[in-house]
Amino acid sequence: FRTTDGEAQIVAVRQGLGMTTLPCFIGDADPLLVRVPGTELHMYGTLWLLTQGETRKTKRVRLFTEFVSRRLAAHAPLLAGLSISRD
Repeated sequence: FRTTDGEAQIVAVRQGLGMTTLPCFIGDADPLLVRVPGTELHMYGTLWLLTQGETRKTKRVRLFTEFVSRRLAAHAPLLAGLSISRD
């Protein structure tokens, strides 16, 4: 069974039809899924928050980017696959 649809992959794996590659924060949060033993984590890059021109200097955009940055930093281990969220 092959599909490029992420949700279909998750459903198939839950039904025991094989395995798939998922972000750790999705797979670790699902009690029906387990990591494949002996596999390594693959980091695919960084997360960027883009703003348009001078808008980055406005108070509301600056507050938003600071808020998002703090929230992402708080979840950094989970996003990096270093902690299993169901513990």
